[in-house]
Formats: sequence, structure tokens, C-alpha cells
Amino acid sequence: MRSAVALVLTVVLLMIGCTCKEETETVDAPLPVTGPFLGMQPPGTTPELFLATALAERDTAWTPDGKQLFYSVFERQRGTILSRSEAPGGWSDSEFASFSGEFSELEPFITHDGAWLYFISKRPAPGETEPGEWDIWRAPRTDAGWGEPEILPAPVNDEHKEFYPSLTTTGDLYFTSDRPGGLGGEDIWRAAWTGAGWAGPENLGPAVNSPGPEFNSLVAPDGSWLIFGSMREGDVGGGDLHIAFRGPGGEFLPAVNMGEPINSAALDYCPALSPDGSVFFFTSSRVPENETEPTTYAELEGIMTGPANGRDNIWWVSAGAIDRLRAQVATAD
Repeated sequence: MRSAVALVLTVVLLMIGCTCKEETETVDAPLPVTGPFLGMQPPGTTPELFLATALAERDTAWTPDGKQLFYSVFERQRGTILSRSEAPGGWSDSEFASFSGEFSELEPFITHDGAWLYFISKRPAPGETEPGEWDIWRAPRTDAGWGEPEILPAPVNDEHKEFYPSLTTTGDLYFTSDRPGGLGGEDIWRAAWTGAGWAGPENLGPAVNSPGPEFNSLVAPDGSWLIFGSMREGDVGGGDLHIAFRGPGGEFLPAVNMGEPINSAALDYCPALSPDGSVFFFTSSRVPENETEPTTYAELEGIMTGPANGRDNIWWVSAGAIDRLRAQVATAD
């Protein structure tokens, strides 16, 4: 009898020991995300999703060392600029940029020397108390991060709307505006840097602009090409990316559609370039090709609360597409 009781107690103790061991086991924490481009492998010639959530993400800007990313989220008719930073412990989660959040703001661009971060904002102009129209602002780089933003003076900003600043290494500023003197709707304009400020903006003319809207241009660091969004005859979808190269005389040659797979049946816009020039980023509301149609409510809900809900996402592709298009334009001539 004693033997039987001892055996039962031994079994019970062993079971308790096993249970305690199972309860104290821990799951290893996920490794931190490190490395360039949020730790992701750069894509080839086919565009891939880079940054996608259920929110509407757009715009892309990097510090020259590639260790800080800025992008925008546009929700409820309000824009906010977000940032992520790489530290020894890995990439941070997204957070409001230090200068953004109080007013509607979009379209960050960081100069090639990293000294200034340009963006558009509806914050009140100096001396005003109420939010204004879209104007171009910039924040200086400081030892502590980014300093107090300042509005760009006239003649860049005026009583009309200004969008999507992009600068060459020499300081020439390209932007979108609905000001008078354009070819129709919003056009792309250029304000040359004089060394003491910006000259009066000039419309880029029919090589770039059309009777329809042109918007969100990215100029090459050396000014040799300009990529921009447009809605015009011959588009692949609901607004395409086009590119204009400079000719031998320094003028822009007629723009060409960048074609598929960069453009899609959806709106494609907001071009950007990685600091080393190897990767081309853009915004698109296309749905990934591997997505299937839902057959249940649960599947539909999952799609609509996920990154494939048809809202804007940030995509990336090898910047080699620019050189291939340059070669095609040269051959056509």
C-alpha cells in the first residue's frame, strides 16, 4: 500500500514539475529591424510594396545617411508628417515628426546636404493666427534634430497654393502651383537660386505642362531630369508618372510616360529617390497582384483593414528604370 501511495505521489510531483516548466518557458523576442531601407532588401525591376498599412501613406524623404525616413499620412482630409529613425537597437516605430502634428502638413523633401527639410503646410503665416493655404516651409537641421520651421518668402509663396518642393544640389526649386500663367490647372514651376534668394518662378512650358493637371515633381540632383505626376491623354490609369530629360541645349525635352510596371490603372504619383540614387520610390493606390477577391465578410473586413484596401501606399523599384527610359528617348531622337 505504501509503495502504491509513494508511486502516486511521485507521478503527481512529476506532473507538477512539468507544468511549472511549461509555464516558465518564454518566447524569444523578435530581432530588431536593422540595416538600410528599414532592413529590407532593395527590389529589382518590378515595383514592390515598401511601406503599407491600413492608413494612406505617401511621400518619401531620407536624410543623406539613410538613417532617418520621413513620409506623410493623409487621413480625414488632414496630412501629418511621420518619421522613423535607425539606432543601434534597430529602426524605431513611426512617430510624428518633431515639427508636425498641430497643422495639416505633407510632402517632405530633404536637401542633398541634409541641411534643410522642406514640406508644405497650412500653418499660419508669420503675423497670422488662422491656418492658411498650402505654402512651402522648411526646417533647419540642428544638433538636436530639426529646428523651428520658416515659410519661404515671395515670390515662391504667394496667395495661391504651392505644393511638393524639390531642389537640385545648386538650390533651384521645383514645385507645383495653381498660380496664373500656367497651361491649365496645376503646373510645375521652377525658381532659380541666385545665391541671395530665389528668382521669380517660371512655368516649365509645354514640354512638361499640359492643359490638364501636373503635380508632385522630383528633379534630379543635377537637374538632368524631372519626374512628375500628370493626368493626360495616353495615361495607363488614373494619373501617371512622366519623365522629361534635358536636351543638349539645356531645355527639357517633351515628357514621356514612364509606362508599366511603374504606372498602373490606379493613381501613381509622389516620386522620390534614395540618397544613393539606387532606388526610386513612389506612391500608388494599386492593389497588389496577389490579392484575391473576398468570398466572406471576414475576408472583406480583413482586406479593408489591411494594406491592400485600395488606399495609398509607398512602393519602390530599382532606379535603373530612369536610365532605361533615358536610352529609349535618346534612341527615339
